[in-house]
Amino acid sequence: MKKVSTESYKGVRDFYPEDWRFQKWLFWKMTEVVEKFGYENYTASPLEYTSLFEAKSGREIVEKETYNLVDRGGRDVTLRPEMTPTISRMIAAKNREIPRPIRWYSIPNVFRYEKPQRGRLREHYQLNVDFFGINGVEAEIEMIEIGAEIMKNIGAKNKDFEIRLNDRGIWESIFTFLELDENQSYEISKLVDKKKKLEKDIFEEEIKKQIGEEKSKNILEILEIVELKDFKRYGVDEKVIDNLEKIKFILENKNIKNVIFDITLMRGFDYYTGVVFEFFDTHPDNNRSLFGGGRYDNLLDIFGQEKIPAIGFGMGDVTARDFLEVRNILPKEKIKTDLSVLLLDKKLFLEADKIVSELRENGLKVEFDFSYRKLEKEIKSAEKKGIENILVLGENEIREKRFILKNIFSGDEKKDLSLEDIFNSILK
Repeated sequence: MKKVSTESYKGVRDFYPEDWRFQKWLFWKMTEVVEKFGYENYTASPLEYTSLFEAKSGREIVEKETYNLVDRGGRDVTLRPEMTPTISRMIAAKNREIPRPIRWYSIPNVFRYEKPQRGRLREHYQLNVDFFGINGVEAEIEMIEIGAEIMKNIGAKNKDFEIRLNDRGIWESIFTFLELDENQSYEISKLVDKKKKLEKDIFEEEIKKQIGEEKSKNILEILEIVELKDFKRYGVDEKVIDNLEKIKFILENKNIKNVIFDITLMRGFDYYTGVVFEFFDTHPDNNRSLFGGGRYDNLLDIFGQEKIPAIGFGMGDVTARDFLEVRNILPKEKIKTDLSVLLLDKKLFLEADKIVSELRENGLKVEFDFSYRKLEKEIKSAEKKGIENILVLGENEIREKRFILKNIFSGDEKKDLSLEDIFNSILK
């Protein structure tokens, strides 16, 4: 019989208990913040009809970047590459029943077929925070504030990241002003989004190739603009500029002072409809986007529903871990088990099991080691697992109900304890 490989599928991860402890810590740090702002948790199946993602992103992208299958009933099904279409479908399904405004969050695993690289895998966990029903900049401010709070909750300082801000309305106005057609606008958007990764000469040549020399000069001039008010001469609505300035001003007054305007920030061309933002790592060894989002007011259109103002962001666990690792601030999460109970004699199992049950009923997390190995091996196992305290049960301990509690890391022993003394000692 051919041996099966122990390697996991390329681009995904196995989470052994010590690895999953970090994941649980990260999920809790995220949850702690979003629930403080009144967001409710939801979830859904990772399987969706393929048509949902085709309507949102187009068939070509779905075929190239997602995991698709045909089920036994002949239905086209896709493993979700993101959660926003799912939440939009769920809200569209019960549009009139869900009270406004809607504040929901989830931390699902998502799947995307792409080349695995630093910060990108084929499966990862992603916090999704979505806010439906508010059209004003107050929603943008809340969304960015939540992102900043999460960063601080996992150990970041303001200097560790910057928040890049833009509005898709600026570019839409510029494209109209320069009389670019839909295809030209799309190609210029992609080039602007890649500007920081391209050499200056190549970038300028590509712009010229798409829209000609005269209009390319306009684009290059626009990319040098520093003051938001200067975009007005290219047909940009004053309200768009005022909104961006208001967002930045209010966030600074909330002590979020690392917000910068970035005209090259584009994000999804066919997706976002207004303000977009991105949290960016400032560490020289991890100088990259951490997460981002923006306003997507049109997504419910694909369900034939009335427009609902919507804004959200997605924060992946992989980039969060890289952020912490590069700064050497990755938390060392301990095992949650309080106590390992070691049994000396198999004949004492029933009496010992009653003691273990009482320990658990009074709030302790207890591992009962009834492997009946040599005591030294059982102690070594508890030590390797990171369990701090051990309780050895023999005939005398069970009969007299007096115990010795030992800390196997410090070597400290507390003798002649009652069960209540053990509770108080560990849970203090």
